[in-house]
Amino acid sequence: MERRVFLVLLTLIVGLGAYLRLANLGGPSLWLDEILHLRIAQSLVDEPWYRHLTGVREMSGGTENGAVYYGLQILGQKLAPGETGARLFPAILGILMLPLMARVGWLLGGPLVALTATFLLAVSPLHVYFSREGRPYYLLMALALVLLWLLLREGTRRDVGIAYAVCLAAAYVGLHSVPLLASFATLSGLAFWQSRKDGTPLRRSPRLHYMVAATLALALAYGLYMTRSNINRPTLEKAEKHVILESSPGYKAPLSWKSLEKFLASMTTSGHVSVAMVRRSWALLVLPLVGLAVFAWRRPRELVATAGMFILPAALSVAALVAVRRWYEMRYTSPALPAFLLLTALGIAALAGLAGKSLGSGVPEKRRRAVTWAVAVVLMLVFVAPNLGAARTDAYRKLDWRGVARFFDSIALEDEPVVVPNLWPQICLEYYLQDLGRQVEFIHVWETAARGQAVVDARPKGWLLTAGFRRSNAVRDWTHRFVPVLKHREEEMELHFFPDFVTLLETRFAAGKGMVFERRFAELGQRFDFSGSELILQGNGWSYPEKNKRGNDFQWAMGEQAELGLPIGPPRDASIRFRVLPFPQPASSPRPLELWLNDRHLATLALPSKKWTEQEVEVPASAWRVGANVLFLRFPRTEEAAKNPRDLSVAFDYLEVVP
Repeated sequence: MERRVFLVLLTLIVGLGAYLRLANLGGPSLWLDEILHLRIAQSLVDEPWYRHLTGVREMSGGTENGAVYYGLQILGQKLAPGETGARLFPAILGILMLPLMARVGWLLGGPLVALTATFLLAVSPLHVYFSREGRPYYLLMALALVLLWLLLREGTRRDVGIAYAVCLAAAYVGLHSVPLLASFATLSGLAFWQSRKDGTPLRRSPRLHYMVAATLALALAYGLYMTRSNINRPTLEKAEKHVILESSPGYKAPLSWKSLEKFLASMTTSGHVSVAMVRRSWALLVLPLVGLAVFAWRRPRELVATAGMFILPAALSVAALVAVRRWYEMRYTSPALPAFLLLTALGIAALAGLAGKSLGSGVPEKRRRAVTWAVAVVLMLVFVAPNLGAARTDAYRKLDWRGVARFFDSIALEDEPVVVPNLWPQICLEYYLQDLGRQVEFIHVWETAARGQAVVDARPKGWLLTAGFRRSNAVRDWTHRFVPVLKHREEEMELHFFPDFVTLLETRFAAGKGMVFERRFAELGQRFDFSGSELILQGNGWSYPEKNKRGNDFQWAMGEQAELGLPIGPPRDASIRFRVLPFPQPASSPRPLELWLNDRHLATLALPSKKWTEQEVEVPASAWRVGANVLFLRFPRTEEAAKNPRDLSVAFDYLEVVP
């Protein structure tokens, strides 16, 4: 391939990678870890320089990250305060890795492998994600690629100097560089042993210097992180805190099939695992295996280094997680990504090369090359291009704490506390409430529902907020007794109000904050489709939204009563129209339904069993209130209904207020 064409293609790939990493960089909200470590970086601004070199004390006296990571965070905040500054250097270094990947790919297999590997890295969802997050894992991936580049080169005095500098930087990145340094030391030792067999003089071996540099960096990392924090020390005992972690709902054991699937998906498709992605991940695993099989006999030294920088960092990271009894997340094994993508590029190049050779010896070399490149492009389009969607969206699959804070500020009153089970939801909400100038009282119940109930009994009204990691479901299950106001799948965030739905509406309208409800009801067209978008207007007594076989939304009312807020504005004559299906009763007996608007009885209906029916109840203007109106749907209990394990009463397809 001509050099000019190669550079044009490389520039286009780097441009694509830069767009994926820089577009709307500060758009997604920061999450817990980003906020915590951004605060630590800000607290270190006025510290003397030697304090950064002797080890940074983090939360609870522990230490996990070092001066390189926090220094870049501090510099990023000076250049662009806020979310953008926290993610500025991850994005910049993520972009700079692309031409370096091309260089490493060229060393392994020439221009085709170089461009293929660079494209794989450019659209890798895992690499894009950590290039857009203010955590140190982008540094670990960059260090892994630089160390692999050193292992693939012949080795010069300049390379030895780079090795010492990179290993020193790795030690000051953080604790999680230890598996990476240990991998580099091991592979350098293997290469040194092989060179000794070939008769290379000891003093001329750069691999020996690599091994020494990595060993010294490991000793420094041990002093910085292992001796200054008990959290990072391995243990074989079942300490109480580890038992609690392992019993938590979100715990993922490092050695488990689910963790393996998540690791494989993060290397190939996306960190957000689904059944389809796992299947495609296993299919994509064929490519690096082909690369190993085809190139192993041609360039064994280079293949050992590349495969080693994939296997060893991942294996040692998992071993470290087991030793300290921590859970698995894809960030811990992310340094294995560059080597894995290089092996995948080798597999694509190998298959494309076989296609070119299959044309026969009589075909001109130019045509054979064209077929080889065409097959490589097709393979990338089939196997790799689908990752572009995940690369564009994964970084946005975070809880919008900024939006949560704005919503809370628009609906909460000044004297209302927020009850939280642990520090996670407080830190995130409080961070963005500060931008709004809002001060809130947070009350911790420390994962104990009884403490939460004591707060509810003592305070007239307030909020219950759960999100993120939790040791058990006790507090989360307890909050479901109260009014749900806001929910998000990300971080499993839920915001509830106590004591009841009527108090929520009446106190908001009395304080001039009823517009939140009126605006939402107007946006819905004064109609409930029960698709999950009406949560703020639903009180207690509702199950989760469901779909029937035709794809239509519906929702079950549960128990003896369900509540709906109907802020219609000025009172007027109207009708309440709805479509319902009672839970099946024996002998097809009708199911009674009572409708009450505020404290006024509207009607009692007998709902036919086992079929959907449309009902309509006229409501005179005198029954409506200005502002807060609560519709009570009451279902008298029967002996048969009490036997229903889910306590389902009536399914609602829609409910609307019409003139």
